[in-house]
Amino acid sequence: MEDGREGEIRTRLADIGGPEPGDGERALMARLVRSFVGKTPAGVELLGELLRGGDPEAVRDHAHSMKGSAANIGADQLAAIFREVEDAARDGAVPDPDLTIGRLAAEQALVLGLLEDVAAELERV
Repeated sequence: MEDGREGEIRTRLADIGGPEPGDGERALMARLVRSFVGKTPAGVELLGELLRGGDPEAVRDHAHSMKGSAANIGADQLAAIFREVEDAARDGAVPDPDLTIGRLAAEQALVLGLLEDVAAELERV
């Protein structure tokens, strides 16, 4: 039985590539996954800087972007944390930087490991 996170990711990728993706679809999905894995740590780091800077508008905009990226790849629990940050910032509150980044780092570690495995699987032909 697949972990909830892995199931969410695989379901989303099946939505993108279909139930039996061909080589082209598999290559595209692998690139999407690798791109997300490559960009997310820097995005989370930037969010931490923005949280520490205290500008709700900047936090909101960046959290919104990160939420969309996570949701697009099927990382639903990671997207939910970004959504919480976005919602708080929309209301004018900047969440605690250390607590927020701690939560994001923990979830990111779980998700990125899964995504690395999924990308490697997609690249095997």
